[in-house]
Amino acid sequence: MDTTTKIIASPLVSILMLTYNRAHFLPEAIKSVLTQTYQNWQLVVIDDGSTDTTEELMMSYHDPRILYIRHENNAGLFVRRAESLSYAVGTYTAVLDSDDYWTQNTKLEEQVTFLETHTDHAVVGTNAHIVTETGSMTDETHYANHDEAIRKKILIRNQFIHSSILMRTAVLKQTNGYQSTLAEDLELILQLGTLGKMANLEGVYSAHRVHTKSENDHGSKMASAVDTIITLHKKEYAGYWLGKGMSYLRRTRAVIKKLL
Repeated sequence: MDTTTKIIASPLVSILMLTYNRAHFLPEAIKSVLTQTYQNWQLVVIDDGSTDTTEELMMSYHDPRILYIRHENNAGLFVRRAESLSYAVGTYTAVLDSDDYWTQNTKLEEQVTFLETHTDHAVVGTNAHIVTETGSMTDETHYANHDEAIRKKILIRNQFIHSSILMRTAVLKQTNGYQSTLAEDLELILQLGTLGKMANLEGVYSAHRVHTKSENDHGSKMASAVDTIITLHKKEYAGYWLGKGMSYLRRTRAVIKKLL
């Protein structure tokens, strides 16, 4: 069987990427998609009104699998997250934020194989390197791999890196999608978990960048949002009270940090 036949026969993966003034990060993110061993994908890049050289950069890509959608006005993260799901047309849907990237070129291939052979699973993620703005690695995630363990821990600590996940699109369409809240990725994962099983590949296949220009707040607002999400899903997952205790500690730590 030749390569072309393999690509046509393989399930399509929709890759959703939001960006705003991240022309300096985009090439690394896009390269990590282009170099995947699994090639039957469509990358949808939604530009939320960038004022840097993002448009010029995107015009330099001529791969027909890359769809660039530019908005003149900046509507914000929550609006574009919700919009992005309308472009999820493949059998599977991946997320890759434009300041993150995939570190292993077999990531999609292994995740597609997993979901093809575990038909009761709605989502599979991977562990990730935590990197700085300049790409220096500072930490590494070690999340639960199997559904039962994930369910016991996910209200205590999110068990998924957003840019690592591959979701079954048919199940994704049964959710209410991204909600207008911080930690919108956790909230969506918790919805998916009510409709199917969850897993993480054991290896480190992704990189999550933590930097000062991240669109998400990582302080008291984020802690409060997570607390609300935990309460919303307390009947569906174990560990509610421990999760609330950890949430209290996160909110207290955020307040203290703000005062210092």
